[in-house]
Amino acid sequence: MRKEVIRTNKAPRPSGGYSQAIKLGDMIYVSGTCPFEIDTGEVLSPDDIAEQTRIVLKYIENILNEGGSSIRHVVKVTSFITELGHFKTYDEVYRSFFPNDPPARSTVEIVKFPPGMCIEIECVAYVPQT
Repeated sequence: MRKEVIRTNKAPRPSGGYSQAIKLGDMIYVSGTCPFEIDTGEVLSPDDIAEQTRIVLKYIENILNEGGSSIRHVVKVTSFITELGHFKTYDEVYRSFFPNDPPARSTVEIVKFPPGMCIEIECVAYVPQT
């Protein structure tokens, strides 16, 4: 199997030593994706878990599309949120991206993100055979 780095300008560039995603065989591993403005790196929609969830899942959709997959081929999601009290709001937006047969998921409360940031999401998806 060959490891392929997935890059798109339709999602924030990595801020450290990692790739937006890695494709290995028919699997894509998407790194933690944050609600950053693509050009400036500023946090978008500060303290708005619903809008930040939408933004991040759209970025993930763009990354997956670049790798030949899509949001509907996600099999595992890990979400990191700043406050589990926001779970219901986050989950409502999340469900709109995965309305049928949602992927496996873990949601973890995290102590600290950059100011105004509420969420980071990573996932694993497969590339459908054509």
